[in-house]
Amino acid sequence: MVAFSVTAQITTAGPPAAAFTALAQGRLLDLECERLVPGAAVSVALPVGDASAQGPAGSPITLLGYVGAIKPDRSVHIVHHQPWRGRLTIRFYPDDGGTRVVLESSIDHDGVNWLAQKRGYAPPELPANDRHRIGLLVSKSGSAAVFAQATESVAALAVAEINADGGIGGTPTELLVGDDSSDVVTGAAAALRLMRSGCRTIFACVTSATFNAAAAALRGTDVLLIHTVLNEGGRPDPRLLRLGERPLEQVRAGIPALMMETGSRNWFFVGHRYSWSYGAHWAARRVIAECGGSVAGDSYLPMGSTDFSATVEAIERSGADLILSSLVGHDEVLFERSCAQQGLRSRTRTFALVFDEATQQLIGSSHADGVWAAFGYFQDLSGDEGLRNRYRASVVGPAPPLSSLSQTTYAAIWAYARATPGTDDRSAIRDRMITNMFVRKEDSPPVRRPILLAESRGGLLRAL
Repeated sequence: MVAFSVTAQITTAGPPAAAFTALAQGRLLDLECERLVPGAAVSVALPVGDASAQGPAGSPITLLGYVGAIKPDRSVHIVHHQPWRGRLTIRFYPDDGGTRVVLESSIDHDGVNWLAQKRGYAPPELPANDRHRIGLLVSKSGSAAVFAQATESVAALAVAEINADGGIGGTPTELLVGDDSSDVVTGAAAALRLMRSGCRTIFACVTSATFNAAAAALRGTDVLLIHTVLNEGGRPDPRLLRLGERPLEQVRAGIPALMMETGSRNWFFVGHRYSWSYGAHWAARRVIAECGGSVAGDSYLPMGSTDFSATVEAIERSGADLILSSLVGHDEVLFERSCAQQGLRSRTRTFALVFDEATQQLIGSSHADGVWAAFGYFQDLSGDEGLRNRYRASVVGPAPPLSSLSQTTYAAIWAYARATPGTDDRSAIRDRMITNMFVRKEDSPPVRRPILLAESRGGLLRAL
């Protein structure tokens, strides 16, 4: 239900046709879209925000969604699902020799809550003894929002199904959502807010940096924090559970296969300056050495980087034939586009560890072609038609694709619901979840699901 609409406007030089062209080419509103046609994945920035504010509160609002309808030189209609579900209409009007660009955005209850949290005005929810509250810490905004697009919707689906099945121990389950804005400080504060709202279990579909910050903030509490996406692992802790793929599993599946297919052996690493990339690259160096390969160089950048031209030039100078990318979200989008646009894609092959379906869509099929990925789940390869159909039926309008990152969150919430009845001990619940989440072979400990390899071809991730 729409609570209200917000209208903003900017003026540009030239007639509406020129402003429309500037939008389509990405020179207006930071619009990112391979081709401005109905159905295309799109990212667009709203011209709002307090530039004087520090951190995420001062950053512009970026909407992720799909192009709906287009009237050339007159209007563009976008259906978006991040940071909230709504519609954005961009209209172009002649204005004294220039163009007045008017943006009208619908904001529902979730959007109001998100805006309040972004500005720091949202207090914790009041306790509710008649509900079993669980938290979802997710990147609804910032660089990592690209890979988390389907997570909130599929988590809500899991909770709806659990409630239809009688809830947890007969108590209705309620999902509370916190946005880390792809920022560690914001993520730690959001985790504490979820705890103070009565969530004793929090599912974190965020970067390792945010997960570690949230774990530190929750230390000494009775909250079970569950990392649902791929991660580099860490020390055992009865209050922490790390699910998702491990980089060593991914590189053992992908590196030998890519080296065998290409006959190449010289690699260049690109990643972020935090624990995820360091751990992933350590694992990759180990496997490359086992395969008789070498690493010509590496590049580590801060999360939120937008210019990868120097990195592409460094790869070219190194003479590397193969690229390993551990970049996340929007950074991965821009890096792969740079590789294609600067001609590097035609001379090298890339294996990207966080290249999921939503990231591929935003990169665009022409710029993403040839990139390899390795996950335990791909929407079109894993044979889970039931989940995909239920998910699509639960979402109004275009739905971002499922991926390993969102599917594992769905599975984890269900595993938690099955593990909780009969005990309130977080450590016992954690142990039961480990048994429920992983495939168990007869007379052996649980093992992780097998890693699947896929290559981006023609806008789809196809099995290798």
